[in-house]
Amino acid sequence: MEIKKTQCTDTVTDEPKPEKLPSFIELSKQWFKNGKIRWSVFTQERYETVLRLHVRPAPLFSRPVDKTKRTEVRAFLLKLSRKRSPAFIETIHGVISGIFNEAIEQELINANPASALLKTILPPLSKRDLKRADPLTQEELNHFMAHAQKIGSWAELLILKMMAYAGLRLGEAPAMRREYLDTKNRTYFVCQSFNRRQFNRPKHGKRRLIDLPDFLMDELETYIGHLKKERLRTGSGGKINLLFIDPAEKRPLPYSQRKIQYLMKKVSKAAGLRIRNPHDLRHTYATLVLMSHMSPG
Repeated sequence: MEIKKTQCTDTVTDEPKPEKLPSFIELSKQWFKNGKIRWSVFTQERYETVLRLHVRPAPLFSRPVDKTKRTEVRAFLLKLSRKRSPAFIETIHGVISGIFNEAIEQELINANPASALLKTILPPLSKRDLKRADPLTQEELNHFMAHAQKIGSWAELLILKMMAYAGLRLGEAPAMRREYLDTKNRTYFVCQSFNRRQFNRPKHGKRRLIDLPDFLMDELETYIGHLKKERLRTGSGGKINLLFIDPAEKRPLPYSQRKIQYLMKKVSKAAGLRIRNPHDLRHTYATLVLMSHMSPG
């Protein structure tokens, strides 16, 4: 008797594949969108810069959020800490940890891989080599401004002077407008800052009225007179508004912060001084005012 062989086939039911989780970078966009309503403009700019320059280009953050290991995050921060300040590492750790917390809130992961990592990366506060302000002496400031006059334009020179002699911040000086300058009372109302081609409120949103020394106000008035003559000469006319327009821009915009930072580096080198940053000019103002027994406020 011939036995017929029959082929036995198992019926396999396809199980649904687990849903792929969003990448860390994708989740960072949701975290940033949710946080904007709570953060100041300056905090938004700082976090956006951290994400754009450091987090998003890193390969480990392109994987699904649950595939990023704690050891990898630690190695990333350790490598960065060899080149950047402890304050910056704290900022970037805060951004990374915040995004992981967003993943926890969305029930995508159970634990934060970046939690408490700074204790194993940064030295205690008491042992950190913190960057201190480096104000110029009066003699150094005079030498610095003499070289700035040779290197920069009149507008750029006045931006530096507004930081050194009036205490304006890097973003506040380029944003100066004629309408906020009170030539009679010799004051200026600081209510705007300029950064990354946008006007915003000053740091912490605090507006303030500052006194200007006579020599600086006199030069500003002379400069404004020069702007008016130039407009008449070129036939552009119109009311003077922004004081320090960058001629390299296609539309009326002030000098960028990056250009002022580069100018300071260039002037410092030409003057044979230690390289200073724009904030050192603000510290110079405060130091010289205090030495004259006046209040910088």
